[in-house]
Amino acid sequence: MSKGDIEAPDYTALAEASKEAAEIQAQLGREQLDFAKEMYEQNAPMLQEIADTQMAAQQQQMDQAKDYYDYQVSTYRPLEQGLVDDAQRFNTESYKDQMASQAAADAGKAFGIQQAQNERAMASMGVNPNSGRFAGMNAATGLQQAAMRANAMTGARNRAEQLGYARKLDAAGLGRGLAGASTAAYGGATNAGSQAGINAQSAGSTYMAGMAQGAGTIAAGQNMQIQGLGSMLNSQTQGYIASNESMLGDIGGLMGGAASMAKAGLIPSDRRLKENIEEVGVDQRTALTLYHFNYIGDDRRYQGVMADEVELSYPDAVEDTEQGYKAVRYDLLNIEFKEVH
Repeated sequence: MSKGDIEAPDYTALAEASKEAAEIQAQLGREQLDFAKEMYEQNAPMLQEIADTQMAAQQQQMDQAKDYYDYQVSTYRPLEQGLVDDAQRFNTESYKDQMASQAAADAGKAFGIQQAQNERAMASMGVNPNSGRFAGMNAATGLQQAAMRANAMTGARNRAEQLGYARKLDAAGLGRGLAGASTAAYGGATNAGSQAGINAQSAGSTYMAGMAQGAGTIAAGQNMQIQGLGSMLNSQTQGYIASNESMLGDIGGLMGGAASMAKAGLIPSDRRLKENIEEVGVDQRTALTLYHFNYIGDDRRYQGVMADEVELSYPDAVEDTEQGYKAVRYDLLNIEFKEVH
């Protein structure tokens, strides 16, 4: 059996499947690009409008921020500075001393009035102003006056310090929320615009995801088909190789027994065992065509006949071998089988 008698692997189905898969993927890719372009053309004006709105909101926030700044510069800062100066003034030692002095003066005035009332009361009771009793009462009143004056001065200092601290807190708390309110409003406008852009594109993104999933499913099916065809082709190729190896093994075994066959007058002459066949002449006695050839796997060239041609005219000179090939009894044909080079 020659190589031409064994069917070679057919790659046509695999090639067609690969081509089909490529065409499907290419078509899906074109559809995705077309859809992306369509979505862009639909969404671009809307997104531009959203962007313009965001820019307008940004400008509005900038104007508001400037208004806050101008307000701080023209109104709040002078007021704050005045409060700070006032608070600092309340916290100075001179102001504390002033408040203490004022409290002492008020206490002294109050005791003077009280002392005059005491003197009038004593006089109405007939008490001599120069007497010891009257002097003792004045001394007691003086001690009370001194104690009250000291308490008044201490209280005045404490009130002055507390008032100064409170004024500082008031000054520090004014206008603290203005900058934060401006920033929060600007951030809210920006976030709203960004979310609008995301929502505007979500439908297209969802559709593109569906197309990608469909493309993956189709591609997976094509891959399964290609894998199946590849497995079939691999099996076919292995069978082809095994058939050729079997044929070569048969030829080797047949040629290995050629010496004993030759002694019996039998020479393997099956056309399937030969290659590079070349017609070189005709045997005049038998009218059989003579050929030069070599056996498959053997580079040596021989001259002889073809068993299928001999069998047509001289069937008694052809026999079947154990391997299923035909051999020729050259001795019955009186033709020489020989190696030519």
